[in-house]
Amino acid sequence: MAQRIQVTRVNGRTTPEIASVLLTVPAHQDYIVIVRSAVAQLAACFGFTLGEIGDLRLAVDEACNLLVAGAGADLAASGLQCQAGVRGDELRVMVAASAAAADPPDTDGLGWAILNALVDGLDWERDHDVVRVHVAKRRGTGAG
Repeated sequence: MAQRIQVTRVNGRTTPEIASVLLTVPAHQDYIVIVRSAVAQLAACFGFTLGEIGDLRLAVDEACNLLVAGAGADLAASGLQCQAGVRGDELRVMVAASAAAADPPDTDGLGWAILNALVDGLDWERDHDVVRVHVAKRRGTGAG
């Protein structure tokens, strides 16, 4: 797991301005807790409310589950990657898995509807080798 945090001084106080976390875990249900906990901790460090953090935890959990649900040993071996970053009042999360082993998310399914209700931005893409789910949550939007 790698982490980079940049800090800046505002009114004589040192505060984080931009932070990002990148981690890769085996693409298995047992490891999703690590991903959602890392994202929740990042959000807490940047002043997201408990409700917003709860929404993020559920959204990251669901995004990971959409990619690893029903996956076999090929996906578990290839890994699940999560990149989360905060810039200003927005936390963006990208969860990715091998396209050879992961199915694209069912955007008409319940999981996608849950994700859409929890976050301020939601999208997915399939590159040649990778399926990615992107979520964004803004701090202080009243949701959560």
